[in-house]
Amino acid sequence: MNRSSVVLGERSDSPLCSRGASGAARTAELAGLGLLGVELIGSLALWAPVPVAWMWVGGRVFDVTGSIAADLGVALLGFFFSISLAIMALGKVDRMWMTLRRRAGHKQSEGALTQVVVASATFGLLGFFLWFYVLSGGAFIIPFMPND
Repeated sequence: MNRSSVVLGERSDSPLCSRGASGAARTAELAGLGLLGVELIGSLALWAPVPVAWMWVGGRVFDVTGSIAADLGVALLGFFFSISLAIMALGKVDRMWMTLRRRAGHKQSEGALTQVVVASATFGLLGFFLWFYVLSGGAFIIPFMPND
């Protein structure tokens, strides 16, 4: 038995295959939807919670040391390593999603991560504009426009 048959779930003694093809395909579809949700939440976290968390940590470093350099160094390095780890994890989740899609009978050659990141960036920008221009009270539409 070759490796691709194991990855694609074609083994006859597999627990998924014992329930029948439609049950295995349905299970793979549901698991794939769950992984897409994980990708969406993970990529949304890259736009606000992770940077804000590292700014908070940097602020605590400044409170302790009084050094802006230490504050910025910790915040930037922490942000960089957190984002790098998150991107690697999201890539692995995307590869798992492609495997599940193939198990469900789809001819999946590309992952969904690119589309998920674009969608999450769009939602992140819309959320920022909503917060900045609508929820902030007296915000203006054109930057540097005087408020009367």
